[in-house]
Amino acid sequence: MKAQLNLFFRFLKLLLPYRGKWVLILILSGWGTLLGLVNPYLTKLVIDKGIGNKDLRTFIILVLIGAGVFILNGAVGGFRQFLDRYIRTKVNFDLNKKVFTHLQSLSFSYFTDKSTGGHLYRISYDIDRVTDFITTTPPQAITLSPKLLLILGIVFYLNWRMAVFSLILAPFLYLPTYYFTRKMRKVWKALIENSEGIFKSLQESFSHIQLVKVFGKEKACIRDYLKRLIANIRLRMRNIRLEIFSGFACSAVNRGIIGLIAFYGGYQVIRGEMTLGSLSAIMLYLGQLIGLQGNFAHFFQTVALGLVSCQRVAEILDEKTRVVEDRKAKQVKFPKGEILFRNVSFGYNSGEPVLDKVSFNIEGGSHIALVGPSGCGKTTLLNLILRLYDPWNGDILIDGQSIKEVNFSSLRGQIGMALQEPFLLNDTIRRNITYGVDKVDDEKIVEVARICGVDDFVDKLPKGYDTVIGENACKISEGQKQKIAIARALIKKPKILLLDEAFASMDSASEEMIIKNIRKNFKEITLIVVSHRLSTVMSADLVYFLNRPDELIIGRCEELLKEAEEFSTLFANQRKE
Repeated sequence: MKAQLNLFFRFLKLLLPYRGKWVLILILSGWGTLLGLVNPYLTKLVIDKGIGNKDLRTFIILVLIGAGVFILNGAVGGFRQFLDRYIRTKVNFDLNKKVFTHLQSLSFSYFTDKSTGGHLYRISYDIDRVTDFITTTPPQAITLSPKLLLILGIVFYLNWRMAVFSLILAPFLYLPTYYFTRKMRKVWKALIENSEGIFKSLQESFSHIQLVKVFGKEKACIRDYLKRLIANIRLRMRNIRLEIFSGFACSAVNRGIIGLIAFYGGYQVIRGEMTLGSLSAIMLYLGQLIGLQGNFAHFFQTVALGLVSCQRVAEILDEKTRVVEDRKAKQVKFPKGEILFRNVSFGYNSGEPVLDKVSFNIEGGSHIALVGPSGCGKTTLLNLILRLYDPWNGDILIDGQSIKEVNFSSLRGQIGMALQEPFLLNDTIRRNITYGVDKVDDEKIVEVARICGVDDFVDKLPKGYDTVIGENACKISEGQKQKIAIARALIKKPKILLLDEAFASMDSASEEMIIKNIRKNFKEITLIVVSHRLSTVMSADLVYFLNRPDELIIGRCEELLKEAEEFSTLFANQRKE
């Protein structure tokens, strides 16, 4: 219970910027409650004073007063609803901003371990539930209990016997709600988790639709999706059954209690111990009391669902980034782009190092090939340079400056990277090339496009650089995607350029042309190329052969082919060709 209260108050702080409007909502809710209690008493006066005494003037006055109260109550309720929706919209925006900003601050490793669909579901669903929870439950909690007490107080004033009788029976109104809410809480949690699973399945299916088509897995996807839907339907049906039983139980109890109260009230009217007007007013007030039971049921449901969603959103907000930018980190301009690894160890699983006390130096402005068998840690090494991960031990320096002392924007702003999988946006070629820079003129776009061979195919497109390339760049070839990715890395004029199998889908002539253009137009750039292609490796100044986690051999390609058996074996088939 304490943990749930702490969770509630944690998210309740989101209302603080709007506390003035929120207090006004509470005041308006109070006024609405009071105005709602006036008309039943007016009904008593209309019956007893107007109709009973056959006083037309009193009758008309009371009816007009009742109409005025009704209109005023409607106006108060409308204004309160406007403020409520305004605050809900603003809080939803604030929470979305808070969660998304926090997600963006988390380390790269967090996203490799989590499902994108899960994040999307929590942002689209759970945040709405949290918003509804913290904006609606406090006013309800503050107004429901006083309204209940006021109704009982008025009934006491009208007829204390009826009030005592109603008070004895009242707890039975809330027993079904309390019982079935506890039953449904577990179903709601399972339903939310299963719905998230469906969302994940859809996201993966659509984002990998080419893979699905290539392997003919359409029927398997359909079966998996239908299984999840069937599980969801079973949970929903279980929830529906509980809701039906809950509704029947509440309705039966309500009708039984109202019948008993009406019978007892009629008995008192017949005996002359209460007027018909008083009975009418009491029954109207008790009708409001029954209505409060429905409000309490909705309140408990909102609380139960809200707490589940609060816990799920809190899990994101409580996630700590593994790669933290030091408060003293500074902007650094790298003059040479020289990279030094000093006794660096790193792995993804404890006790399983991918790199083990590796030390080496890459001179600024050099062109090196990073080579090794698949899974040896080449991409990991590049990710460490970008500080997407922090090493277990050791340090990485660029131009003598530890990258931990350089802020992220400065470090990554001077490093360009292109991967085997380009990850292009469903946008124009122009927007994809300029993704990494804020402002750039057309001349620079054309220049890097020429260097990377993008202009060779862009000139043939009807809209040129304004051609939209589709989801996952499905409208262009893999080699064309990679050319755009290299252009995107080059347009910010990096001091260090990392190409991780970035030529894998290109022919040798295109690759040779791009490397030649890069070295000609970016003479001071430190170029690191990861490749399994011998022609690419031979064009480098030096080869860095990562053979084992604790062994990195450096030399010219020709020398390594002669002297390093493992290196020679790696390219044996290509040499025969």
